[in-house]
Amino acid sequence: MLDKQERPAGSLRGRSAIVASSYYADEWQRAPCNWTLKVQRSAISKPYKILITGCVLVIGTVIWWFAQTPGPAPASTPRRPTSRDIRKQLEQAADNLRKTSEADAAERKLAELRTLLPTLPADAAVIAIREALQSNVDSPTHMKLTIGPGGALEQAPSLRIFLLDYLAQLDPPSAATEAEKVLSRKTSPDEWAIALRNYARVHESPVAQAFLREKFEEMVHYEEWQTNASVGFLQAFDLPVFLGGTELVPVLTELLKKTDNQAVAHAAYLALDRLVLKEPAALLTTLQGDPELMRGREVTRANYFARANLSDVQQKAVVETYLLDPNRLPGELNTFAKLYPNRNLMLSYNLLTTASPPDPAPQMNRDRFALSVLKDWMDDPRFTKLRPQLETMKTRLEAFVKR
Repeated sequence: MLDKQERPAGSLRGRSAIVASSYYADEWQRAPCNWTLKVQRSAISKPYKILITGCVLVIGTVIWWFAQTPGPAPASTPRRPTSRDIRKQLEQAADNLRKTSEADAAERKLAELRTLLPTLPADAAVIAIREALQSNVDSPTHMKLTIGPGGALEQAPSLRIFLLDYLAQLDPPSAATEAEKVLSRKTSPDEWAIALRNYARVHESPVAQAFLREKFEEMVHYEEWQTNASVGFLQAFDLPVFLGGTELVPVLTELLKKTDNQAVAHAAYLALDRLVLKEPAALLTTLQGDPELMRGREVTRANYFARANLSDVQQKAVVETYLLDPNRLPGELNTFAKLYPNRNLMLSYNLLTTASPPDPAPQMNRDRFALSVLKDWMDDPRFTKLRPQLETMKTRLEAFVKR
């Protein structure tokens, strides 16, 4: 065998290969990625390199082109109106109404506002309306206050009254708070009417009811408003009916006697009449117990007593006392007899109460019962002097029963 020094030159090439293998093996261990890249690069021929380079350039160009081409613009979200925005719209509405001198044009502008407000954020609208009310943003509309179904306004005589009404639909507690502020100063009778309604709808405690009675009495006794009674002033007479009870009966009977103000007297008459329909026993007992309440309006009192339901024990008792009262004059007794049973009824839209036609079936039963009561009274010696009136009543009842 030859030793290393005696190997031929060809063997040196082999030795170099061994050294190189050893070196690259070390490189593989230290940097396998570099080794792999070197192997891959060495394995790709020149034509393929050109092809790959071209593909890369084409793909890069396409990507760049798409990057430069603007896409569809994202849909912009409209800014949410703030209370300040809405306040400005209300001020603009007031300016527009001031430039209007006809009710029809003003009604169209309010209709636009009525259409706009529900589209706005409710919380911001409440703040804006309250700020507008507190800063006395207002303008006349040349329209009369008109009540619609549910006590809502169909027409408002001013922008403030329109806003008071709309606030009650949007946020009743806030409307009640603003109502209390309105009722702290004499603004207008129409504003007070809406304020009384807004407050009464929310507050039902005895304290709140006492406050409402106090404000109603203050309102109807305010000479300027009473002398020139507006629609709102007269509509406010619905409040005693809504509250019920007999506390305001003295106020109503006092106004009922105002011969120099027929509008106010009629409003008081209707309020008392509707109270009798609502709480007949209590109201009739009060009127019978205090003759001074109806002094000078005795015939009107007969109208109220002619509404009594004789099938009710309390009402029957108070009517007997009424008829047998020695101070009862023939004119009042005759009016009572000609009216009984009083079926006259006025239906209307009111601020707080609702009215509907009575069911005829219960009325028929009451008429039959009333006939049996009349027969007993005719046989009763106490009613001898009232025989003509009882005969009149009997004829009317028999006609009603036959229908």
